[in-house]
Amino acid sequence: MVVVESAIPCKLQTIDLEPVQVGDLVLLGNGVPQEYRSFPAIVTKVAESHCTVTVLDKSQQGGLGECWPGFQDVLVTSSAWRLGTRVVIEGMRSDRTKHLNGLTGIVSKHPRNGHPMFIMKSSCPNIPQLVLCIVFDDPEAARERSALLEPRFITPFDAAAEEIVRQLTETIACLPEEVRKLV
Repeated sequence: MVVVESAIPCKLQTIDLEPVQVGDLVLLGNGVPQEYRSFPAIVTKVAESHCTVTVLDKSQQGGLGECWPGFQDVLVTSSAWRLGTRVVIEGMRSDRTKHLNGLTGIVSKHPRNGHPMFIMKSSCPNIPQLVLCIVFDDPEAARERSALLEPRFITPFDAAAEEIVRQLTETIACLPEEVRKLV
């Protein structure tokens, strides 16, 4: 909550700001250890006046360390990885996972490891990799109820829908005028 001077003298008005939540992607400010300033981080816990974050590398994939900034030392850059966020899976290329492209789901808490979570991969044995648990809307099409996916394969549902509308609008604009009248 932020206190703002109102136009009426001697009165204060309060404005509720959306609080930092677990799963938010933040940019770290001056009140964190110098080696982490201006780095992206993901919120892992929220307390009354501060949060716990895992500092991420510039690709926002690997975990570099942990710190406990006050709310004044973080800037929320994305809330797309919050629990309950509806997402679309995109960009999967392997034969084992490409059937997930276009499927929708919800960012969820992993039953044993919580949210967010980090795993060790043989390709990066010294850097924990960020993954999110996605519970699929259509487990039959996904061939599983849920999956642990890297954030690079996850797009917020609203952003994906906006992109589809943009592409359709461009396609319609390229049609001959007599065809556009029919659309």
